[in-house]
Amino acid sequence: MLTVLRPAMQKLIACLCCLFILPVSGCTRQEQPVVPGSKDLAAYLTVTDDAGRTVVLKKKPERIVVLSTSFLELLYAVDGQAIGRPSSRTADIPEKARSLPEVGFVYNINTEKVLALQPDLVIAFQGIHERLIPLLESSNVPVILLKMKSYEDVIAKVKLFSEIAGTKEKGSSLVRVMDNRLKAVKDKLPQSGKKVAILHATAKSVTLELESSIAGGVAKLLKLQNVAVGSRPLDSDMDATPYSLEKLVEQNPDLILVVTMGQSPEIAKRLKADVESNPAWATLRAVRDNQVFFLPPELFLLHPGVRMPDAVEYMAKLVYPEVYK
Repeated sequence: MLTVLRPAMQKLIACLCCLFILPVSGCTRQEQPVVPGSKDLAAYLTVTDDAGRTVVLKKKPERIVVLSTSFLELLYAVDGQAIGRPSSRTADIPEKARSLPEVGFVYNINTEKVLALQPDLVIAFQGIHERLIPLLESSNVPVILLKMKSYEDVIAKVKLFSEIAGTKEKGSSLVRVMDNRLKAVKDKLPQSGKKVAILHATAKSVTLELESSIAGGVAKLLKLQNVAVGSRPLDSDMDATPYSLEKLVEQNPDLILVVTMGQSPEIAKRLKADVESNPAWATLRAVRDNQVFFLPPELFLLHPGVRMPDAVEYMAKLVYPEVYK
């Protein structure tokens, strides 16, 4: 009897197992497979910053602290907003950002003040703020490290900040305006560019600026011949090379452009000591023709950001006054 029932019992048990297992299997089929990295796909934005770091913003940042005045102006230009900004004695701060809490000057950021604002994003400057990243990230604050020297850098940051702010149309419109202004200046350029020397003068030293500097980049856009091109940069400043009056006399530029940093009387004293006191200075073509000009620091010492076309137009009018009236 047992022998007869055992096969029947086995069939019954098998059927019962199917009743319990099949619904579960059906639910499993309806679920989406887990894809590696699928969490990043659901993020608001994934950014590869200028240091090559991948930063995932899980949601749209609402509490942004900006550590550079140049980036602050760009963010507000695309209708973005910040909750904290750097201190500044010289830079133009957007009107809407003037009352924001300050977190220290760009080279001396107070991380305690930054963290006290509870940011969900910090926008930092490459080459200045790397040391702040470990502390901020240990507090779960995402940091993007950005650079801004060339016109291409400006355009890239306008696009990035408009993505962060959720105002891509505003960013695209601003890029078109800037490109059109720059094209209007460049379309009038003569076939052959003049030769220029760009001095960087402080109360302590005088150097020559390379193409990677702000003024050097503007000169490159205008297809000017920078006498410092090809020179070895300083270890302490990759945008400058040592100044040599003898080499300057040899190159004999058509114009000398001067970028200053610091108090004017101290800089004038330094220029007279290092440059003008040397009889060779008077032999330069630029000196004889009164083609020595001081560039405004708000356009050429601090990065002009969205005002880059202003800087290009300013230099163009100095170099080619007969063309850009």
